[in-house]
Amino acid sequence: MSQPSIDEALSVYKRFHRALLTSTASRWRGLDISMQQLRAIYMLRDEEVATVGRLAELFGIGLPAASILADRLVRAGFVDRNDDPADRRRVLLTLTRAGIQLVTDLQEGNHLLMRRWMSRMSPEDLAALTRGWRALAEVASRSSQPLQATAR
Repeated sequence: MSQPSIDEALSVYKRFHRALLTSTASRWRGLDISMQQLRAIYMLRDEEVATVGRLAELFGIGLPAASILADRLVRAGFVDRNDDPADRRRVLLTLTRAGIQLVTDLQEGNHLLMRRWMSRMSPEDLAALTRGWRALAEVASRSSQPLQATAR
């Protein structure tokens, strides 16, 4: 049996991801937010509390653009802006209940669908998938290099 290549593994992942997107498209259609706003919501879920400057840093945008992004999320009801009690010049961003609920709904829907698909796998295939994801998670957790844009 030949060794699978990285390109083959990525091709299979792309096929899986396409099936996941197709199966969950109805949940995404009703959202009235941009991809950048959604990414910011997920980032705030992971960071829990972030400044506008941190938002700018993570997205590689200027402070004015990050402030506009934060304002839009506040107006949409997904993010709260509060003064930093330690430094009143800084503004802290946190998810509202609606922001947390949005992320939870989107994630749980994906997890539910993936559970259903995984329950149809043979025990051997599920064990192989688990080993593969564990190995990838190990490599990813040891990697400290940020993703850099490549010249085309």
